[in-house]
Amino acid sequence: MTTNLPIKLHHLPNSLPIDGAVRIELVERVPIFRASNMVQERITTLINKQKESALTSEEEKELNEYQELSDYLSLVNRTMRNVLLNPLHGTVIHYDDPFEPAVPPEDWEVLQW
Repeated sequence: MTTNLPIKLHHLPNSLPIDGAVRIELVERVPIFRASNMVQERITTLINKQKESALTSEEEKELNEYQELSDYLSLVNRTMRNVLLNPLHGTVIHYDDPFEPAVPPEDWEVLQW
């Protein structure tokens, strides 16, 4: 599968807190983005309610938006892991200008899974 980047999120859940929604953990020296405990609890609440009875249309929309965010974080995490564990051509290129790409666009590789 080929992924064209950047992938854009269409919506964020209204209940998503502005602060503390995502935490970063180091796994094998690679930063991994995860939903915070507060966000995970909200998702669990919605899933449990969905098992017991039908969600309202707003709750269904919220759960779908959390799923979209989860998919996006998974893509970011896979990309980070691939880049950090498999640097291009075994070298790391450093530039002083943060707006100058480290690798010319014509040399960019398309991510494949």
